[in-house]
Amino acid sequence: MSASDSAAAIDALPSALLAELRAIRHDLHRHPELGFEEVRTQAKVERWLRERGFAPRACAGTGLVADLRPDLIGRAPTIALRADLDCLPMEESTDLPYRSIHQGRAHKCGHDGHTTILMGVADRLAGRRAELAGNVRLLFQPAEEGVRGGGAKVMIAEGALDNVDEVYGLHNWPDYPAGEIRVRAGATMAQVHAFALTITGIGGHGSQPQLCRDPIVAGAHLVSALQTLTSRELGHAGGAVVSVTAFQAGTTNNVIPAEARLQGTIRSFDPAIGERVVRRMRAIVAGVAATFEVAIDLDLHTGYPVLVNHPRCAAAVARVAGALIGDARVSDAGLPMAGAEDFAYFAQQVPGAYFFLGAGRPGESTPCCHHPDFDFDDALIPLGVAMFLGLVDDRLAALAAS
Repeated sequence: MSASDSAAAIDALPSALLAELRAIRHDLHRHPELGFEEVRTQAKVERWLRERGFAPRACAGTGLVADLRPDLIGRAPTIALRADLDCLPMEESTDLPYRSIHQGRAHKCGHDGHTTILMGVADRLAGRRAELAGNVRLLFQPAEEGVRGGGAKVMIAEGALDNVDEVYGLHNWPDYPAGEIRVRAGATMAQVHAFALTITGIGGHGSQPQLCRDPIVAGAHLVSALQTLTSRELGHAGGAVVSVTAFQAGTTNNVIPAEARLQGTIRSFDPAIGERVVRRMRAIVAGVAATFEVAIDLDLHTGYPVLVNHPRCAAAVARVAGALIGDARVSDAGLPMAGAEDFAYFAQQVPGAYFFLGAGRPGESTPCCHHPDFDFDDALIPLGVAMFLGLVDDRLAALAAS
């Protein structure tokens, strides 16, 4: 594909459709919904799909599954394309005309843009049903974010991947330069363990520490000791990130409290490394508790697994991206990253690949995902649509020929 052909593929969206997609994205941004609560979003997407000849079905409560050619399921290859629907439980600090109207809810990770991209793909595919060598399944997934997450796992349990040969997903990423695409084979995003530590000691007057068992001192030592989980347990190769992200204790300046609480995460790219870090964490907690004569309760929650891209699928993403934007703008730089994604559940079930659209604007400090000033860049919509459509053509042709 020549440079002019590549540019034409990215710019192939009719101007009226692109304007409509931007309006949809702004509307979704203005009306964000948390995981498993995406009722309005689901209705908007379902209406769009039905108008284009799809027969979507609800999945995982507020998600949707829609097949382009249901008549070919089981008789021809099927590839799935996924977008996430939910927002984050946080405030928005922008002055955008389409800023969130809901306090404590905001699209600060770009799921509004991902949903819009897949809606654009649905529009383009609707006119090409007869010419494709197989079926395309669109997965509009609820509940990717945080403690409400895991929507992918629920969709799988309800049959979203039945008869699917490969699955693909994308994410905008402001830390990568705009117009670049990042993808790699193998471990791409981390497994996350979330932990909460409750330290119970003996409180008392600030002038009488000898009568107390200070949970703040124990907690401070614990924060320092947990840093050895990577610096002294894993060596130069690393493979994990341990972060204490919250420390709460006490309410005034002359009382030693009876309790302190710590929270944080362990992120790793190999289950064996994650298990090792957790095992050593338990030992450190027990040691600090004994040293300071306090009780420490460790509440550990295992989150999403490591997201592993299949080599064949990652190669397809790189090939399609190279044809669209040039090989020099496609790389695996910055990967794997220590964030987590429940697309990992999809990739555990069938071969798949997850890739990133760079969104960092030249000469600017672009707000990152989960920042209160973040906003999805509408300029990514044509590239996202072109990537998904390119994967449809590439993979259906290859799978049909195999």
